[in-house]
Amino acid sequence: MSKFLAILISTALIATSFVSAAEAGPGRRLGFFLGGMAAASMMQAAQERRREEAYERERARQMAAARAQQRAAAVAAAKRERARQIALQQRKAAQIAAAEAAQQSTTTADADKPALKKADRLPSAQDDTPSTTADKASSGEAANTTTATTEAVTTTVTCRRYSAATDSVIEAPCQ
Repeated sequence: MSKFLAILISTALIATSFVSAAEAGPGRRLGFFLGGMAAASMMQAAQERRREEAYERERARQMAAARAQQRAAAVAAAKRERARQIALQQRKAAQIAAAEAAQQSTTTADADKPALKKADRLPSAQDDTPSTTADKASSGEAANTTTATTEAVTTTVTCRRYSAATDSVIEAPCQ
């Protein structure tokens, strides 16, 4: 009977060492002997899970920062390309404007030049007409003098001169 009594007392002692479910924390449901080990393993697992979550959050933050940096670099590259295109267009426009201004200045320079005088002109087939009328006028024929001067005025005498706009010699009325 003493063996039976010893088993009963040890069973009662073990049963009283168990904590009720209401008082138990995480891992304490196994009782006095096994409860500490279960709680430590659960706490270690929770710590590893938190460490992994923190690592994942940091990795996600770094990836977001890298994506933002790539977007900023792409935007900056697009702005540089656009600025380069605008500068190129402005240079082309300035070259075109300079060419037009140079062309206008040569045409205005030609217009500003006085027309050639009769003394500056090259001899042509029309030279005989004014000289003969001048010879007749000096000989004393008064009636023919008035008709000769009107003929000289009505017939336009052309002179040859160089035009930079056309890069050739052109005929223009002499004055």
